[in-house]
Amino acid sequence: MRFARVRTRLLYFATSLVICAALIIIGPRSASAQAPFSNEQTPAGQPTSSIAPSEGATESPQQPSTQTVICGPAHIGRCLKDIALDQEGIWSSPLRLGSKDALWLVPFAAATAVAIHYDASARQELGSDQSRIDASNNISLFGSTYATLAEGGSLYFIGRLTHNDHLAETGRLGTEAVIDATLVAEALKLATNRERPDEGNGSGGFWAHGTRTFSDSFPSSHAIGSWALARVIASEYPNKLTQVGVYTFATAVSVSRVTALKHFPSDALVGSVFGYLIGGYVVRHHAAENLDSGFSFIPIVDVSTHTFGASIQLRPDQLDLAKVARMMKRSTKRALF
Repeated sequence: MRFARVRTRLLYFATSLVICAALIIIGPRSASAQAPFSNEQTPAGQPTSSIAPSEGATESPQQPSTQTVICGPAHIGRCLKDIALDQEGIWSSPLRLGSKDALWLVPFAAATAVAIHYDASARQELGSDQSRIDASNNISLFGSTYATLAEGGSLYFIGRLTHNDHLAETGRLGTEAVIDATLVAEALKLATNRERPDEGNGSGGFWAHGTRTFSDSFPSSHAIGSWALARVIASEYPNKLTQVGVYTFATAVSVSRVTALKHFPSDALVGSVFGYLIGGYVVRHHAAENLDSGFSFIPIVDVSTHTFGASIQLRPDQLDLAKVARMMKRSTKRALF
């Protein structure tokens, strides 16, 4: 029995890896492509500068410039630092919400409230069709935390082995996004302690039995991880075919958790939205094109003299005009909104 389960999981992982690779190969990103939704605020509520200085930007002109250290197997400390900074930004985001955030926050809050209100009735209407439940469980295997971490990690190592830096970056960012999303989901599960559809009276109560029992329904870990990974891939390869493919995958995983009676609709909804936002946050903050392009722009503020300025640094030996052009385009787009 255990061997059969391991074989089944390996089969699903191999199939999902082939699907991801096929979508990426079909739609390579052009040199002038930019990440979609670049005018959005990050989940942390902080507008980010597309022209980000590298770590060596503060060096004096006499010192040789060094390449920015990027998260990877050789720099685990950098990965841990990135994840810690991500969590700080994500959890402190409510403190920096602006009026523009109401354009998406109000509809999202309303949809979540409506979904929670009708969760119990939706569970009853679904019934207990075992064949549907089995099929849904099979689909959801593609979006488990283990699967999405393995998918992102495999894309990274395949990119390294084939000397495809872009594919490796996609895997790196995807893995980081899944980790960030999983940490957020686990914290919310602890805070909400919501019963699953097959627990208690099926109403999905929050803290229904106080601290005597613990449940982990809200939000869906499968949904948040799948959407985080999908957002990264769609941002790194912004063509219609890839975007439709990865978002269809994430949607199927989210829906399958509801039809398998493992989660309520609101669990999947919140997980999906949070995963999407976290994936976008990771891309905008940690994409290689934002880290070192041979061009640095550093704002300078001197409070004592009430003066403002900027320092611009060009490193001709590392200058990548394509990256500079993409960053300028994204920065201009943000300014227009």
